[in-house]
Amino acid sequence: MTEVAARESTGLRRWTVVGVLSMCVLVPFMDVTMVSIDLPKIAAALHASPGQLQWIVISYIVACASGMLLVPALGGRWGQRRTLVTGLVVFGAASLAAAYATDVGWLLLWRVVMGAGASVVLPMRVSITTGLFPPEQRRRAFGIGTAVVASATPLGPILGGALLEHSWWGSVFLINTGLVVLACPLLLVLVPEARAEQPHRADVAGVALAGAAVLAISAGLIDAAGGGRAWAAAWLALAAVLVIAFGVRQRRAEHPLIELSVLRVPRFVWSQLVIVLANLAWTGAMFVVPMYLETRLGVDPLGVGLRLLPFAGFVAVSSLLSDRVARRVGVRWVVIAGLLVFAAGLALLAFAVSAGDDALITVALGVAGFGGGIPQAPALSAAMGSLPPKSARNGAGFINALRHFGGAFGVLAVGLVTVPAGALAERTGPAVLVLAVLLVFAAVLVVALPERAE
Repeated sequence: MTEVAARESTGLRRWTVVGVLSMCVLVPFMDVTMVSIDLPKIAAALHASPGQLQWIVISYIVACASGMLLVPALGGRWGQRRTLVTGLVVFGAASLAAAYATDVGWLLLWRVVMGAGASVVLPMRVSITTGLFPPEQRRRAFGIGTAVVASATPLGPILGGALLEHSWWGSVFLINTGLVVLACPLLLVLVPEARAEQPHRADVAGVALAGAAVLAISAGLIDAAGGGRAWAAAWLALAAVLVIAFGVRQRRAEHPLIELSVLRVPRFVWSQLVIVLANLAWTGAMFVVPMYLETRLGVDPLGVGLRLLPFAGFVAVSSLLSDRVARRVGVRWVVIAGLLVFAAGLALLAFAVSAGDDALITVALGVAGFGGGIPQAPALSAAMGSLPPKSARNGAGFINALRHFGGAFGVLAVGLVTVPAGALAERTGPAVLVLAVLLVFAAVLVVALPERAE
């Protein structure tokens, strides 16, 4: 069944499908937030170093992002629904294994497998949504997904915190398995199957080069944080070579992961940079704030989740409103306004964290959430809309992979600030948040500069 046929066959069921897909998106995102509050227990139980804790988060994100580059081609050949269900099953099984890992090495292995399974979710959600909805309705559908992703921010700590108060560190991974068991039957019943009319082979070499480049950058930055300057320089030099090789491969490949010609399209460039920079800031802040609340203010994991509720709630509200406003005033200005509010919220959060003001932290999270939710769906819709039709399928994977790579670099940025200080010391939390503010302002400049952004 082609994507057009899928659109015609769903009728009023389309929004139900959006709900099911949003639940699927919730699963891998909630994992990230649950693991963030689980890190202190993992460190104590498995004797993990600060660098190993970073790898526990980064290995999952990098595997997820790398897999996203392959998924669109696989979905076109195997069928989008079948690919999505298969990935979720892999994710759920690996989560079950991770729950009972006996050391850091095994946990890292299962985190990689979890990331590979989770990599199907976002590209298939974007591809299925693009096939089901006409362009004028896609921003609303994408906005619902962004709102659901935001709900993962407090739900992960709340559910995970409730478990961690009464159980061992691995219990949080069992939530993933339970949600997968719930989601897969709904997908099989409600989501129509769709395949590409002319499926093509995946660019495995391109994926390998991209994943290796990000791993080399990650290793270099972690070594830099740990003081290993020689190794850091070597890793970063290797990363530069791999990035160049990736570009050469994309220029020569019969079916590249991304057409390099889109880099000459201003709307695509600025929307991609916004997605990367905003998620770098978002992930870095959300990595440091839960641990900061636990270590500085002595808040329990459940309390951390409750304090993050305003952030998620306002992200949900602003994500759903952004589409309506964008249609009236234009995507570019909505994105700029959202980024400025996001930066203001992060700046207020940096001040509140520095002062140790619990109530002000909650207010600042709400402001940051409202601003952070505004640009996501318009930027994603702008990026997808600027791709030529033949690149739309692979473009979904590339766009979401870059979003996740941005998240991985957010965690690495936290490490560059915190690891040299020995831990998440009092002075490092505000520094991370100030860095996030600067990244958001960089995103504002990126959007404001192009004359043909609209």
